[in-house]
Amino acid sequence: MEHHNLDPYPIPRDKNPLFINEPWLIDKYMFDYAERVKEPEDKEDNVRVYIPLDINRDAIMRRLRLLIGHYEEANEDNELDFSSDVSMLISQIEVYDQIWFVRHMPKEGKHSIEAINLVKEFVAELESIPDGCAERFPFEQIDELREEYLENEG
Repeated sequence: MEHHNLDPYPIPRDKNPLFINEPWLIDKYMFDYAERVKEPEDKEDNVRVYIPLDINRDAIMRRLRLLIGHYEEANEDNELDFSSDVSMLISQIEVYDQIWFVRHMPKEGKHSIEAINLVKEFVAELESIPDGCAERFPFEQIDELREEYLENEG
């Protein structure tokens, strides 16, 4: 049995981590809930564990490339799972955007320049996914990202 590094303090201790009480950012099962619940599960044996998740351009792009490598192409058999996994990364982009937007408080637009640049790269990767006759994915995600982040933003 492997023992895990359980630390009662955030690492590094000299900085303040950002706690986001949204387990669906890393738990695919919870991401698919119609109503996302932030409260811990009401189970006698439940322990809510906060696992560090680095959210930066390289980490998000690395995760996307790993998904593309895993699924290889978008087809009818995998498009629902593929789309769900990519949607989790889009949620991470939204957190990334919020943080950078607050840090820089741009006078124009509703998104940070960092997120806009990340979305451009993210969309380019989505466009590179081989099309195995999927009906909606990745086309809908590409359109939504373009509409939200790239049109009228710069």
